[in-house]
Amino acid sequence: SVTEEAQQVPPTTTTTASSSDASAFHKSLPKNAEKHTVRNIYDGDTLTLTDERRVRFLGIDTPELKEKEPFAQEAKDYTKNLCHHKEIWLSFEGDKEDHYGRLLAFVWVEQDGMYLCVNEGIVAAGFARVYRPDNSSKLSNWDKLMALQNQARENKRGLWSEFRDETVYKTINGSAYHKRDCKHIAGSRLEE
Repeated sequence: SVTEEAQQVPPTTTTTASSSDASAFHKSLPKNAEKHTVRNIYDGDTLTLTDERRVRFLGIDTPELKEKEPFAQEAKDYTKNLCHHKEIWLSFEGDKEDHYGRLLAFVWVEQDGMYLCVNEGIVAAGFARVYRPDNSSKLSNWDKLMALQNQARENKRGLWSEFRDETVYKTINGSAYHKRDCKHIAGSRLEE
């Protein structure tokens, strides 16, 4: 598994990844990681290799550029700074391709003698959310990705810069969620 194969050690200094990404650095690559070169960065979680295969980052989802979602450009810039026209390594878990024919992979780059899992780093930086399609199995580093996302949220990085935790209530049938003062639920029976 990705997290068992690569022991975590904080980086010394980095030029393209921030200190908030420290726990996304590993001493070594996972076994069977494949070396490739990147031709183009499409967005924060998709790139194209020089052999024209497209790679979709496994376990994450970044804001969409086409929809002009907040932090979409920052997510693309993060990935571009680390991967554009550079050598990367890909490691796989579960299905190797999605229904669009894109490779589904963890993307790795070397920095200062360490290996950054870009999937984990972009979550730590606050430019991606952890993502698992409904039909996929839990990734080996799922708990780590969730912990990195929680850290980004607690430190109000990127997507989480304006995040606020609030108590919400759901209707008895569980089909809708509301704040306590919402006019739509006045007089309704609620569960917290």
